[in-house]
Amino acid sequence: MELYATENTLSEEALNGIVSLPVMEVLDKDPTQEELSKAIDRLACGKAQGADGITPDIIQLGKPTLLPYLHDLLCLCWNKGAVSQDMCDAKIVTLYKNKGDRSDCYNYRGISLLNTVGKVLGSVALIRLQLLAEHVYPESQCGFRAARSTVDMIFTL
Repeated sequence: MELYATENTLSEEALNGIVSLPVMEVLDKDPTQEELSKAIDRLACGKAQGADGITPDIIQLGKPTLLPYLHDLLCLCWNKGAVSQDMCDAKIVTLYKNKGDRSDCYNYRGISLLNTVGKVLGSVALIRLQLLAEHVYPESQCGFRAARSTVDMIFTL
């Protein structure tokens, strides 16, 4: 019980120094069909299928028919805060690097093939988090942001 017997070392001054940001209600709302449609359009065609056996091409070509069903499924996942393990699992395969001896394991690299429907849900979450990040990042943060580059940072020096 000694673990919980320690005094709180957090000062009132430190708590008051934390910047409070407004709540972004949009992050909690169900994904819209428009968001799912954009996420499906962002899938790279011609890529390998994941463990589910569904290629991005199938989802894109079947989008007019599949979208309402995917919307219902992904909204259910969103509201429950959980997805099936199948949507999280990755199929790991090795690829030859096209150099050196094929019998040498160091001349291969592993890639993870993800479930395509899981990619769609992840894409929606990513787009929403990027929206939040734009409100949180300082102006000096250029890495991993759209329409910003190293050149932008060079000019600020």
